[in-house]
Amino acid sequence: MKKIFIALSILALTATACKQQTEKLEVISTEEPTPTATTTEDANVDTTKFAPAALNQVFHKLDGNTISFQEILTQYAGKNILIDVWAAWCPDCIKALPEIKKIKAAFPEVVFVNLSLDKTPEAWKEAIEKYGIEGEQFHLNDEKRMKGTFGQAIQLNWIPRYMVVNKEGKIELFNATEKNFEDIKALLNTIQ
Repeated sequence: MKKIFIALSILALTATACKQQTEKLEVISTEEPTPTATTTEDANVDTTKFAPAALNQVFHKLDGNTISFQEILTQYAGKNILIDVWAAWCPDCIKALPEIKKIKAAFPEVVFVNLSLDKTPEAWKEAIEKYGIEGEQFHLNDEKRMKGTFGQAIQLNWIPRYMVVNKEGKIELFNATEKNFEDIKALLNTIQ
């Protein structure tokens, strides 16, 4: 009899504990998620124009001279621009090159601006040659690369990263990756 009483007591305690745990889970699952600071910050960023920190960033040209990002954009004012932020050490960047070449062939009037995050100018130049990368070539010589001033100014968290700037200098597409090629082509068709 004593064993039956102990077994029933354990069973009752277990049932009560399970019910309380279930109620806690139900309460947790009905709560609304709270927005993160990143979401709030992203919502306040104007993705139609470049931040001053991005515009002031200095890049290196193939001839060794330097140029600001603002000067790069000004140089191609009045034309649609497809910006490709990439690096030779990035496997996704290299895999995306054949599709970028197809887009370039389909839109010869678009200026293709390639912004390299390679660790050295030598690695950057070798990759251009090795992979036959076409377009305008610039190298960001910043040890922090993606986490540096330019990367932060454009909210860079993945490469390859594509951006489309229209003829008026307005950013039409702020954040695209290799998964967005159809969107890029559709946009380029629209803004021609």
